[in-house]
Amino acid sequence: MVEENCVAKSYPKWLQSLAHGPMVKVTSWPIYFSRGYMFHTYEHGKERKTANYGVCVKGTLSSGSSDEPDFYGIIRDILELHYHGPVELKVVVLFCDWYDSTSGRGIRRNKSGIIDVNVTKRYGKYDPFILASQADQVCYVPYPRVTRKREQQWQAAIVIQPRGKVLGDGNLDFTAMQSENDSPIINVDSVEVETLTNLHGQVEELGDVNDNGESGSDDEDGNSDIEVTDEDSE
Repeated sequence: MVEENCVAKSYPKWLQSLAHGPMVKVTSWPIYFSRGYMFHTYEHGKERKTANYGVCVKGTLSSGSSDEPDFYGIIRDILELHYHGPVELKVVVLFCDWYDSTSGRGIRRNKSGIIDVNVTKRYGKYDPFILASQADQVCYVPYPRVTRKREQQWQAAIVIQPRGKVLGDGNLDFTAMQSENDSPIINVDSVEVETLTNLHGQVEELGDVNDNGESGSDDEDGNSDIEVTDEDSE
């Protein structure tokens, strides 16, 4: 009794529920949204125009080294595990079929730096489950105009960017770009223009305009902006 009280005070409730193991009954989903990715099972998405069933997991050895190649596969099932306890803990795992991760036989890097996957080779060990939070999404695209049957086995694994997230280089240079051949700025003296309005509040009258158009060059061209009314003509 004392030991149980010590355990209850030392660890959070969700960890205690996790230690007791999940329930026997699980929930299967055809679609799951996680970290900006929309995951589909292969059976749900194989006839659709968008393929959302490809996944990639970063390879890491048990020693912590990152020399292990990445794993590429497809989602067969999406399972939601339920755990006993007051917090009602739920964990989503992906049941996947993995392609062979051996370099040169299962995966390769082409001249463009894109990873190609041999979709006819399978991973030899049984290790199908991963957490949904571990998976990145990829799309397998076959190469067009490939005539050799051996090359038809290879498809490009295109990495999908998560929705609502923009990936970029953190070392961006925001220095303003300016051409060195720009002409220098020339200072122009200000010119004072006389106003037509009297400073004392009286409107100044313009000079009379000759009807024959002798006072303006615009009249000679027939493009005068001043209209002559009948009263003025009288």
